[in-house]
Parts: sequence; C-alpha cells; structure tokens
Amino acid sequence: MASAHHDIECEFCGQRNEKIVDPKQLPCGHIHCMPCLTSHYEKNKICWCGLQSCGKVYKMSPESLADLDVDAAKLCDACVKKGQRNRLALSYCAACSKKFCKEHLEQHDVLLDNHHTVSMNQYMSGESQHKPDICTKHENQPLVFGCKVCHTISCMKCVADSSKCEKGGPHDFQLLEDLAASLLDTALTEESTTKDEEYEKLFKEVSQVQADFDDETQAMLLLIHNTRDSQLNEIKLKYDTLEKHVLENRQQSQTKIADFIEDELLKQWNSLRTNKELLETGTKSHPPAAIVRGFKELKAELDRIAKEDLPKLKLTDQLQLKQTGERRDIELEIISSPDITIEEQKAPPVKLPKSLTRLSSVQLPSRPISICHYKGNTYIGLLDNTVSRVDIDNNITNKFICTSCPVESVTCYKDRLYTLSDTCPLTVSVYSMEGELITSWEHPNHGSWSDMLVIIKDKVLIADPPNSRITTYSLDGQVLHHIPCPPLTDSSNVTMCAPDSSSLILSSYKHSKVFKIDTATHEVMWTLTEVKYPRGLVSYGEYVLLAAYDNNTKYIINSTTGKIVSQMAHDDIAGGSALSLELSGSTLLLPKYDSREVIFYQMNS
Repeated sequence: MASAHHDIECEFCGQRNEKIVDPKQLPCGHIHCMPCLTSHYEKNKICWCGLQSCGKVYKMSPESLADLDVDAAKLCDACVKKGQRNRLALSYCAACSKKFCKEHLEQHDVLLDNHHTVSMNQYMSGESQHKPDICTKHENQPLVFGCKVCHTISCMKCVADSSKCEKGGPHDFQLLEDLAASLLDTALTEESTTKDEEYEKLFKEVSQVQADFDDETQAMLLLIHNTRDSQLNEIKLKYDTLEKHVLENRQQSQTKIADFIEDELLKQWNSLRTNKELLETGTKSHPPAAIVRGFKELKAELDRIAKEDLPKLKLTDQLQLKQTGERRDIELEIISSPDITIEEQKAPPVKLPKSLTRLSSVQLPSRPISICHYKGNTYIGLLDNTVSRVDIDNNITNKFICTSCPVESVTCYKDRLYTLSDTCPLTVSVYSMEGELITSWEHPNHGSWSDMLVIIKDKVLIADPPNSRITTYSLDGQVLHHIPCPPLTDSSNVTMCAPDSSSLILSSYKHSKVFKIDTATHEVMWTLTEVKYPRGLVSYGEYVLLAAYDNNTKYIINSTTGKIVSQMAHDDIAGGSALSLELSGSTLLLPKYDSREVIFYQMNS
C-alpha cells in the first residue's frame, strides 16, 4: 500500500494515496492501480495510460510493470518485458515509443537504422515526447488503433462502435505503431528478371552517354578558358557570355536525359511491375473462373510489354566551337546548338477499316441502349433497368447491376463502372467491378435518350443540352466547371466520344449534325452534316466510327478534318438501330436495339 507522502492518484479510477490498490507506474511515469490496468488488459491486451493528455499504449502485461517505489520511467522497456527490472535506459526511440539500455539499443539500431533516438535526459525533459492524436468523434479519446484493410484510424470507443469497413468487409484493427511498421516494411515483389536486365543495361548506356557528353563539355570549357587567358581584359565579358551559353545548353541536355529516364524508362518499368503484382496477388480472393480470366488478360498485357522495344536516346548535332583567328576580339564562336533526340515508342497507326466480317453474337434479355468494353468483359445497359455483363468467352451474366430506370450510358474507368440512368433528374452511379454500388449523384434531366457520359483525365463529362453546355464533374460527383457548347441548343439524342484528352466529338440526332469542340478554348473545330440521323460514336485511332439510324452503313470519319473517308456495311446490320458503338482492338461491338442482341464484327482493312 502506498503512503500518503507520495500524493499519488490513479488516472483511471481517481483513488488517491492510501486508498489506491497496488499502484503501478507505466513507462510514461503516470500512476495507475493494478485492478484498473488488469481490467483494460483483459479486454484489449494492452496497457493504456488513462491520462487524457498522454494516452500512450504499451504492449506489456500489468504484471511486468515496476512497483511504484522503482523509478520505472527510467528503466529499459525491453528488459522490463523480459523480467529484468534493474537495467536503466540510455536512449528513447520516438518511432517505437520505447526506452532501451545499452544492449537493447545496439540491437534496435542494427534492425531499425532509420529510427531516430534521443538521450534519456532529453526524453525525460519532455523534448522528444509527442502529444497523442485525439479522436474527433469522442472527446479526449486518443487514436490508438488502425484498420489493416481501409487504414481507418480509431480510438477505443470507435473500435467498439465500428460496423463495416470502407472496403465492404469487417474491420481488422491493430495498434497504430504495428500498422505503421507493417506499411513501412511493405516491399514490391520481384520484377521480371529479363526485363530488369534490359533496363539496367539501358541505364548504363544512358549514363555513359551523359558521361561522354560531360567530358566533351569539359574539354570545350577548357578550350574557352585557355583562349580567354590570352585575350585582353576588355573582352572578358564576351567570354563569360559564351561560357554561360555552353553551360545553359549542357543543363538543358542533362534535364532532357533525366526526363527521359523518368518519363520513358520508369513508366514502362512501373507498368511491368504493376501488372506482375496483379498477376501474382490480385486475383487470390476471386473465384477460379475469375482467376483464369484475369490471368489470361494480365498475361497478355505482360507479353505485350515484354515484346515492346525500349525507347532509344541519342545525342545529335552536338555543341561545337570554332576558332575565328581574329585578334583583339573573341576568338571562339558556337557553330551549332545541342539537340537530344528521344526515339519515343508510339502506337502504330491504325489501318483504315473498309469492311466487316461477322464473328459471333450474344442474345440479350432486353433491348440494349449503351455498351462498353473493359479488361475482357463487355457491359451492356438495357431498357429493362439492368446492366448485363458478357465475358471473354461470350458467357452472359444477366442483371449484373439493377437500377431504377433504363441505363442510357455505361463506361469503365480505373476499375470502376459508371452508369447514367434515365431518372428525373438523371442519376450517375459508380460501382465496383463486382457490381457493388460505391456512390451516386444527380445530373439535371434534359429529356433525351442517349449515350452521353465520357470520362477524360479523372473528369466525368455529361451533356446538358437545355443549357447549351457540357458539365464536368469529379470522379465522386463534385461539379468542377461547365464547357459552353452552343451547337447543343435544342438537341436531343446526343452521343459523344473523346478522340483525345482535349476535345470531344458529339452527334445530334435531331439536327443530323456531328461536330468537334475543343474543351479548353470551347471552339467548334469542324461540323459534319452529310449523315442523316447520326447515333452511335466511338473513337478508333485517328478516326471516328459513326452509326446512323436504321442504316446498315457505318461511316469512318477523320477526327482531325471531320471528313468521311470510308464506309463499312454488312447485311445483318440492317433492321436494328445502333444507339451506341464500342471497340475492342479491331473488333466492332454493335448492340442491336430491335433484335435484342450484341454482334461482334472483325473490321478488315
């Protein structure tokens, strides 16, 4: 039992002096009675400081704590945990929230050489101690737990009140310090050995190019300096200007080389590593069929990356100096400027499609309105308020997603599926690739029936004909800005596609008009009026494929000039209007509204 002259108080129950039961002192120096510590430990397997301004958490049992008459705040935490209570601590680690004696400090520094420790004098003075983060939902409750799944940080009351994780399943809580350590220790899996060797070889070649360029530049500078020393002082300023020019050009070249490494090499390398990680770990929790399909798609992507030629770096037209032979003036002049050529990888230009060959078809439960293709699966918005999914083997999953109204538009972006439903007002819904609703928002209803949702650079674009504009949203539904579009006035049945990241091509069924608009300047770049009642649009390299109402012809338009350059036709296209089109490589996906089917055609050049 403690004596009165200690003037102590349990931070949990408030008992003081003689009334406190078996007082124990935590490493932070605060006093608690044994029953309080034991009660918390039995519930949470931790010792928690009850002082609201402290709130530190320790992974030790109350039995391992020092008695009150021992200065526990100065003992080595590792020794205390092992029952060795007679070793004083020399240093304190803020990252681990622990004190260490000489022996355990050496072990700590070997294993965790990036942790910063301070002396016990500095620690006891309070200079290195951090105030705990306090929960915003529960007053004076420190944040001590984190979820391994969604990384939500919680206090003890949040843990008791928690429901489902943001990822859909239950939370998996652990101490914040353990979660932080595990996140810091996460490492990338092994990359493809063969591709690594190619990258390492190319890095060495680039380094050699840069080293040779540096040697040549230094030789030029030496020539400049030697010549300058033989000239009169009055021309020194001209030499300084020349030297500055050479160094500026050298810096520009070094910047281009660095950008080449970062933008060209690392971009492909990271793509290789990302797809390999997905191949190794991304499908472990999926059904066998999904694993096989995912393996097939990711393996094809890895094969494509492995077969690609790496970009090349060359120095051409290098900087040179010429002696003029004149006297009493600068005797050197630059006769050419440096230029670094980066042979970038460019997608091969698509060949102009001229005819169609039917490959297969899939019968649908209702009339199709919209369609998109993403990672081997095809998603079709139907008139019966559902979305069907067709996999790479043409197996159909009906009612993959159920909505309250017909799905006018469906598109996929960054492993999310976006739909636009014909409600009043229109509703944009965002789903996971498993069909679970993530979020939704409303868009003003314009009374048309069309494929109007396009995503460019993390922005969702939706046509708004009554206001003669296109509304731009963030991926979670926040209005960002409006793009004025006067040709949309009084339009209905509007479709649109994005040939690049800075423009849109739209078709107006009512006005029999197709036009291209610059999303930055709002300028109408061209207008096409030769096609009667245009409907579905889809980009194909430098071309745009266009379908017309009740017409078995598909028009190929040059997206730069707006001119019709070719046409494709097939007998079984007739008799069903195509409200939207989609492409998968050189395969055209055509939903037929009247016959309730999707037909797959090979485009022949």
